[in-house]
Amino acid sequence: MFFVHQHKDGTFETESMWCIKITEDICELDNIPFVATRIALGDVIKVEFDKDQHCYYFDDFVTVSGNSTIRIYFEDENQIQQTRDKLVGFRCESEGFLSRKMIAVNIPTDVAYKPVKDFLDKGEANKQWQYEESCLCHEV
Repeated sequence: MFFVHQHKDGTFETESMWCIKITEDICELDNIPFVATRIALGDVIKVEFDKDQHCYYFDDFVTVSGNSTIRIYFEDENQIQQTRDKLVGFRCESEGFLSRKMIAVNIPTDVAYKPVKDFLDKGEANKQWQYEESCLCHEV
């Protein structure tokens, strides 16, 4: 499954993500997005098959999971694993994109966001990282 994302500077980037096929044109997202915005693990989406490129592309949402996606960008890659370990304590899983010194974090719908946000804000204030709320379904 491919998602095309337009960056603020007007450039485009295509991200490949794992999906679980439900029907010919409906899939459930099965990994945490690094680039694509406004989408989260578990979202059910409509896809369109591109016959020329022989692949599926995101078309529209069917249902949203209620999960949130956060991206954390590190200056020091030595901070990545301990941060991921800490996030597990909040019941948040993450995936690493080490060449970009970043992680994508899934916050499940049934996890309170405030303690996670406090942790993220503290780390950002201490200049350990910068983060963005790529797909925020939780109340702040």
